[in-house]
Amino acid sequence: MSKIVSSLTSFFDRLSISKKLAFWYGLSLFIMLSAFGYFLYESFHQSIHHNYDRHLRFEAEQLLSHIDTDVDTLAIDLSEYSRSAALKSGVEYGTYVRLYNQEGQLIYRSPNFAGVDQLLQTDIPNSPEEYSFSSQWQNLPARTLFYPIMDNNEELNGWLEVTGFEWTLHEELSRFRRYLLVLIAISVAFSILGGYWLSRRALSPVSSIIKAAKSITATDLDKRIPVNYQVRDELTDLAETFNMMLNRLQKGFEREKRFTSDAAHELMTPLSSLQSDAEIMLRKPRSKEEYRETIRRMLTETRRMSEMVHLLLQLSRVESVHRSQPETINISRITEAVADQHQESAQAKNINIQTQIDPELQVRAHGAYIEEVINNLLENALKYTPEGGAIDLELQRSSGKAVLHLTDTGIGFDEETKKHLFERFYRANQQDVQESPGSGLGLPLVKAIVELYNGKIHAYSEGQGEGSTFVVEFPLAKDKGA
Repeated sequence: MSKIVSSLTSFFDRLSISKKLAFWYGLSLFIMLSAFGYFLYESFHQSIHHNYDRHLRFEAEQLLSHIDTDVDTLAIDLSEYSRSAALKSGVEYGTYVRLYNQEGQLIYRSPNFAGVDQLLQTDIPNSPEEYSFSSQWQNLPARTLFYPIMDNNEELNGWLEVTGFEWTLHEELSRFRRYLLVLIAISVAFSILGGYWLSRRALSPVSSIIKAAKSITATDLDKRIPVNYQVRDELTDLAETFNMMLNRLQKGFEREKRFTSDAAHELMTPLSSLQSDAEIMLRKPRSKEEYRETIRRMLTETRRMSEMVHLLLQLSRVESVHRSQPETINISRITEAVADQHQESAQAKNINIQTQIDPELQVRAHGAYIEEVINNLLENALKYTPEGGAIDLELQRSSGKAVLHLTDTGIGFDEETKKHLFERFYRANQQDVQESPGSGLGLPLVKAIVELYNGKIHAYSEGQGEGSTFVVEFPLAKDKGA
């Protein structure tokens, strides 16, 4: 048995979706129609019995007027009974009557019992109530009614048994059952065929999705699966989901391509410089001072490359979809700690860092990344603020957000620079900027981290030499008790 079930399961698993849908649709309809047909058949069956009981009750009431209950023993006289012929008819159309006294002794039976070979079983009720039942008698379906005979004092005086054959009614019932079975079979067959056709038609967009998906390759990620927006169903959602996945894949490929291109482009200059210095130094013997100066320049370029690679890797990690879930962190404490770390550098340039930090502000993020944001912004402010300047750092709660304001009295920027401020490797065409070491990756990294946690960053300046302000917003973490 288990092998048969396993074979059927394996066969069903190999069917297409449209065939499975058609099968389940047909099976569901078969179960519902079978239940409905059974209920209808049983209701019709009970209705037939009920109607035939009314016929037998009418016969009993007609016979009751010919029964004498005033004597000690019940007596019946059917000489003037209008339907006496029915009491003599054969098994198919006759009415069989028997009379019993209170003790259940047979007093009378109709003449047609004389030609009967098979005895009709008797089941006299125990209570004086009307009782009917069906049985198989003389190879035909029979229906028997026991009618209580009451005397003038409403006491039970005996029983009148009236029996008739329901063979014509059962033929109708059998015919009705055959009609039901045929109709159920035809309905299920048409439902399977119709369900298969409808499922094939409904799933036809799947073939176009498969075809479009197969045509998309790693070098051709700009293609998208066609979406029929006029019909809003599960397949439309599936196509949109595929397209969103392709968007993520395309962005991932573009990030990797941009990372490779940017790294190759930006590392080429310091590598060329390192190679040039090494070749020059190897052409002939040099003095210790010349070797020391060359090594110092090479070390500077190496540090620049290391910083650039570090920032590129940070950008790649931040933009990657494969990252751990953020946790609830205290951004107030992180801001205070980062500000304290830069106090010594600020004092060296005679720059005053003023802080105003609201306590216990919490956001959903990674602590290391938030520290990277504040650290980069403070380093830029210190780098581009001249000696004797000032930096104001504020962290406040505002409209369900933690808002960081960083204002300096540094070199500022114009509107053209503002448009490209968060682009990779962009450095403003200002002498102070160009003379300062940097890779042009700090602010793009800050922007990527802020957007990673559904935050926003804005930069403001009145122009060159007018200082600048950076505003960073993070959604506050919801309280667990809220």
